[in-house]
Amino acid sequence: MRALTLVAFVLIASFGVPISVLAQDTQTGLYNPVDTQQGLNNPADPTISLINPLGTSCNPANTDCLGNFLKSILAFVIRIGTVVVILMLVYVGFKFVTARGEPAEITKARTMFLWTVVGALILLGAQVIAVGITATVQSLGTGS
Repeated sequence: MRALTLVAFVLIASFGVPISVLAQDTQTGLYNPVDTQQGLNNPADPTISLINPLGTSCNPANTDCLGNFLKSILAFVIRIGTVVVILMLVYVGFKFVTARGEPAEITKARTMFLWTVVGALILLGAQVIAVGITATVQSLGTGS
């Protein structure tokens, strides 16, 4: 019975409190449904444009740009991942050699090889997705 009461209280609090907090008083002018900024209420207004969150001055020399920061993080992860993939390929080769023809050990080595290749493809896919997103954001920023 106590658990049911607690669940009911949590549900009432989670749905009731936000509704009362977000209620707006229309009598005192706190809520103005007509925005005074030009073109905001007309979606067909050609003067409205999206703001590029990655910044317009995102060139390789700009170190304060979010896009360059994310590119450097991805480059670091790919470098580390490439080293790990190469080491895993060497280890998988070692497992194949030490299997000595035993079917169970060869199956384990094949499975390890499969997952190493999957990891390498994930790294490659991350790079491809990042390049695609960068090209899309840049094309949206130039308006072409």
